[in-house]
Amino acid sequence: MDTAAPAPDGGRYLAVHHSAEFRELRRRSSTVTLWASVAFFGWWFLGSLLATYAPDFFREKVAGPVNVGLLFVFLSFAFVVTLAAFYLRYARTRLDPLSEKIRADLEGASR
Repeated sequence: MDTAAPAPDGGRYLAVHHSAEFRELRRRSSTVTLWASVAFFGWWFLGSLLATYAPDFFREKVAGPVNVGLLFVFLSFAFVVTLAAFYLRYARTRLDPLSEKIRADLEGASR
């Protein structure tokens, strides 16, 4: 990335915005966000559809007072925590190194 060339005030930031590294960072971030959103909303719509069209399935007892619907809600919480943990790990290993490189190039150009 060539951000070291002298440019007007905002020119450095425009150069970074149009750089290949920044486009790659945005692509990686958007891709993982899209797939996590699709997975979460798919799970949520599955639960909504089952609760609407198969209420007897949700009422089935699993153990004691716990039924399938309650188990589905608990699994939803676990699913959200798992997605968040996956995203944090992905960001730490794939997004942060690239963003640090972009930041270092940008700050190096301002010195």
